[in-house]
Amino acid sequence: MSDNEKLEDFLLCILESQEFDKVSYIFFNIRKSPLDYITRKRHIEIEPFMKPLHGYIKENLINLELDIDDLLSYIIEKDDHSWCFHFILTRFKRKVNVGEFDYYNTVALGKNISSLIELDYDILAILVLGFSISYFSKSIIDIEEIVQKEVFAYQTNQYGLTKINGAIFKRDGLCYDKKYYLYNILTDTKVISFTDEIPAFARIITEQITSGDILYRLDERLAVPEEQIISYSTLNFEKFRGPQFKFNDTTLNTKKTIIVHIDENTMDKLLMVIKQCKDTLDESFWHIEIETLPYVDGQKKNINHIITTFLHGMYYPNKDKFTHIDYTRNQYKFSDYLLKYSGSNNNVPVDYYTEKELHYKIWCIENGEYSRKSWYDLMIASLTPKYQKLLNEILQ
Repeated sequence: MSDNEKLEDFLLCILESQEFDKVSYIFFNIRKSPLDYITRKRHIEIEPFMKPLHGYIKENLINLELDIDDLLSYIIEKDDHSWCFHFILTRFKRKVNVGEFDYYNTVALGKNISSLIELDYDILAILVLGFSISYFSKSIIDIEEIVQKEVFAYQTNQYGLTKINGAIFKRDGLCYDKKYYLYNILTDTKVISFTDEIPAFARIITEQITSGDILYRLDERLAVPEEQIISYSTLNFEKFRGPQFKFNDTTLNTKKTIIVHIDENTMDKLLMVIKQCKDTLDESFWHIEIETLPYVDGQKKNINHIITTFLHGMYYPNKDKFTHIDYTRNQYKFSDYLLKYSGSNNNVPVDYYTEKELHYKIWCIENGEYSRKSWYDLMIASLTPKYQKLLNEILQ
């Protein structure tokens, strides 16, 4: 077997391993380059969740007797963001009498690097781990693929949400039942203030919600023991259709009211749908739905799907209270989304819903009574600034 074939087989074995699948998914959800995450401290740390993959790579590096220069050259050539280049320069010990200039230029050329470094398979395995995840992991979010691999350890409702009453929210995840769960990649984790230690939605729920249940999507693949909390954020870690909506001051003449506001600069739209219903006790309530509709170029050929933010609340006008508020991400086929966005096709209207499997709920509060202010604060916390502006226009 040639050296190139050995290298290709080595990388293929990594990609097909169970260890790679788990660790790459964790890094996908911490939204950070693995080598950036690993080297952010002065001394390299191998987190417990990384050790199985690190050990697997190290064992194969030794047993396959790869040409190290070929491997390092391949990594440097394929690394678009220069994290691997920086890692090689700063993490391997140089051999005696190797000058800074010669070392830098040899690494930059990706040739004969092994002649200048003290080869350490622990460090080399870290480099290969970080490169493999960064280079080979998919960067596009596909809800259908995520759903197929999710692992749930607790009872869930029909949307895959688990009651997490008593959970402790942190900046990058939450603590529940002595485990730490990273926030799902589709969770909006922006903060209210620059120095806040938990996301905006969690801050509002923690401080304003005093009754009912809190539900969240707990994927065991994103869980580690509570003492192994993963922290990756830093402080510097953003026209019109239908009436305005003013809650009790709004007269709804039909069972369904559709409101659309558009950002004239970006052509992004915000959709609000209000549906009048009755519960099992024959009491009137409204489903209030908000969905972001980003503008996309219909001529693009390389887009398979579009993901939107979908916010839903159940509002009882007689009580002036919400009893349910949830945050969901919807995934649409690109062709269906173009029709939905245009709102000009009877078969796919602007309030067209995606398939149930792609209606991907992230968190929910229910079985309590929540103020209009809490609803509004959660809506704002869950929308980017341009959509916040559109929501405020609708509510004026």
